[in-house]
Amino acid sequence: MRLQSKPRRIAARTTASLILAAAILLTGCGGGGGGAPAPSNSTSQPSSSPASSSASSSSSSSSSSSSSSSSSASSEPEQTDGILWTYSKNNDGTATITGYDKNAAKTPTGEVTIPKVYKGYTITKVGSSALNGNKDITRVVIPDTVISIGSQAFYNCTNLTSVSFPSSLKNIDGSAFAKTNLDALTLPATITNVGGRAFAEIASLASVTVQGKTVFGSGVFSTCPNLTTVVFQDSIRELPSEMFLNCSKLQSIKFPGDVRTLGSSIFKKCVLLENITIPDTVTTIGSSAFSYCTSLRSIKIPDGVTELKTATFEECSNLTNVVIPDSVKIIGGRAFDHCSALSKLTLPRGISEIQGAAFWYCTSLKQMALPENISLINSQVFQGCVSLRDIYIPKTVKQINSCAFDRCTSLSNVYFGGSEAMWNEITISTSTPSYGTYNGNKYLTNPIMNRYWNQNYTCIR
Repeated sequence: MRLQSKPRRIAARTTASLILAAAILLTGCGGGGGGAPAPSNSTSQPSSSPASSSASSSSSSSSSSSSSSSSSASSEPEQTDGILWTYSKNNDGTATITGYDKNAAKTPTGEVTIPKVYKGYTITKVGSSALNGNKDITRVVIPDTVISIGSQAFYNCTNLTSVSFPSSLKNIDGSAFAKTNLDALTLPATITNVGGRAFAEIASLASVTVQGKTVFGSGVFSTCPNLTTVVFQDSIRELPSEMFLNCSKLQSIKFPGDVRTLGSSIFKKCVLLENITIPDTVTTIGSSAFSYCTSLRSIKIPDGVTELKTATFEECSNLTNVVIPDSVKIIGGRAFDHCSALSKLTLPRGISEIQGAAFWYCTSLKQMALPENISLINSQVFQGCVSLRDIYIPKTVKQINSCAFDRCTSLSNVYFGGSEAMWNEITISTSTPSYGTYNGNKYLTNPIMNRYWNQNYTCIR
């Protein structure tokens, strides 16, 4: 019975629809509305109702949302830990993490993992000052997509004790980890460049291992007062200026193979450095390289070094033994300034210039033979050498400048390589300096001083 009732209902509905349509047409014709008749097929496909339109829109929106969701899912970071990172796009289609939203519900604390992907972009860089000054992070994991860490990226993160460097990392910019709390550091072989002061002022840092041929900037480990062990596992041509400045507990170092240059002030104020073996490959030692190394007792300068630069051993108050090779031609100003334990020093014959104040206040120095190529004894060279008794001056000397022997109160014997007549031709300055208590070259010119003419360089050696 139910099967028969449906056709009747459909038929009835169809009849009613036809009657209604006819009425509408008649009304339209008689109403004078002027409207064009509807196309004959307009009634064959009913217009969408609001409900159907809404459904259609909903369906479309759902489809779009689904597509968007799918796209969003593919661009989600592998790990964000709820942190809202800020970023900038790189020219190569990757991105740099530039910081984080400090007003967000969650900020970086404890162990932090830099995301591999963020907002659909592969992260290849941690930008300058990205986490600068964050006191809450204790460990950082750098993903294997990152190739560079910007300047001061983790500067002054005072509770950061550990960092994991990936094999992808190539560059660490200046001061990136300065003033953190790292206790040990291993730089992988992939790192080709580390900027100046990248790991400076880390009080807790005790050991450093460098695995590759890394190029370092100035002061990279300066003022790390607890650094005791440094190992280089590969050859490096240059160790830069101030690399270990103020590393007050550094006692030994294993130099890299093939090192040629030790930069200025590289070991300055390493006060516990007692003995150091400089590789024979070294040809350049910078100014103040070992100044204020107050525990340094002995050192051998390698063949190939041509100059001891300004203040090389300044204030090395316990230095007693220095071996200078024949390759050295110049002794720089204040090179041995205040080396108060140095009692004797043999200078090679090849030296042609000794600059001002080179042996200033070497208070234990008792004798000195100046090389045969010296023509000028500069100002203040031996000033304050109160124990200096014997000196050999070659016949090549033509001039002795002001205060060269100021306060040399023990000077009594001059051994001269030429005749008395040649001695009398030397210009010896007696000018008065600006400071008080002046003796100048008084002792050198004292008429009762013992002088020995036509002596040989080896006479007091």
